[in-house]
Amino acid sequence: MRNLIYKALCFTLIVGIFSNCTSKTETNIDNTNILLGNEKHLVVQKMNKTTNHVGILSKHNYGTTHHYEYEFTIDRGDVNWKGGSGEPKHILFCKDSIYLHYLKEKYVSIQDRDTTNSQIENDRDYKVVEVFEVYIDNRYFFNFFGDDYWIEITPESYASKRVSCDEYNIPNDNELSLIN
Repeated sequence: MRNLIYKALCFTLIVGIFSNCTSKTETNIDNTNILLGNEKHLVVQKMNKTTNHVGILSKHNYGTTHHYEYEFTIDRGDVNWKGGSGEPKHILFCKDSIYLHYLKEKYVSIQDRDTTNSQIENDRDYKVVEVFEVYIDNRYFFNFFGDDYWIEITPESYASKRVSCDEYNIPNDNELSLIN
């Protein structure tokens, strides 16, 4: 009996040693500076994080994850946007405000009906969606007091402003796109 327990512990220890892994994360930051047609200076920053999980003894790659975040500033911080994993596509400059169009992945529930037994199955997945926002700036006294923030608007509202305002493409890596 002792011999069997000893063998089981040794086997568990060996499997544990060979299946342990280390994680190595690489972070790259890419800045793109452009001067827009309306003399506004746009700085787009994309941070890429790649994490590799490699076995300690086996050196086997158990998986790689990729994560990115976008943010941009206009005219050295007059307007800031931190969209996380959202990917900015277009910016719209009007006389009184600034509008943004970007894509993001949204976690959605999906219900499927199994045709063989009529049972409803719930599943979750990510779906790429369009987001439209307007910039609200309520700062005062040299921008020391008050708040500035982005508020989501309807696609129709963005489209109506698009007719009378200047729209510019925002540089990005096109990691997200809509599938029609």
